[in-house]
Amino acid sequence: MLCLAKIKMRLIFLGMLLIGLLTTASYATLAEQIVAVVNGQLIFETDILRNQTFFSEEGSDVETRINHKLLLIEAKRFVLTPPEESEVDLMFAGIRQKFSNPSAFENALKETGFMLDDFKREILNRLWVKKLIQDRITFFIFITDAEVRQYYQNHQSDFGGKTVGDVEDTIRAILEKEKEGMKVKEYIARIKSQAKITVNAR
Repeated sequence: MLCLAKIKMRLIFLGMLLIGLLTTASYATLAEQIVAVVNGQLIFETDILRNQTFFSEEGSDVETRINHKLLLIEAKRFVLTPPEESEVDLMFAGIRQKFSNPSAFENALKETGFMLDDFKREILNRLWVKKLIQDRITFFIFITDAEVRQYYQNHQSDFGGKTVGDVEDTIRAILEKEKEGMKVKEYIARIKSQAKITVNAR
């Protein structure tokens, strides 16, 4: 009977220890501020910090992360061909080159709590979104000759006396980028109107 009592006490002690560990882990998780929830998916304060550190050219605020999350959800639904590993490697190399040296890049990963695998997964997610935009928006953009001529007339002083034929490709690229930006905003507005989004005060 005494041995049985000891076993029970040990089991109770182990149970309390396990609960304590789980509670500590829960508090550690909660310690990271949740800034938004998009269709049940969390956006953390560190997501904003990582975006500022590694992807600043794409924006760094909460709204940008919400838009990215919405587009990623859409990409996983509609993009049939996933990004290639070579695309991930190329983007990874481009981001790493923005830092002064490899140590600076490694320190940035540590400071933002980014494991290398998670960092590459974030790159992969961004490539999913890029494919979505290419497949569902950019593919359908068409620039007319009239639009090229109109832009040239309105910005002729920007081209240093070159003819419209000399700068046609440049103008088409500019107009395509403008239309893409407008269409992406319209697309995001449409899916956002159907999404469940909660933004927490910071």
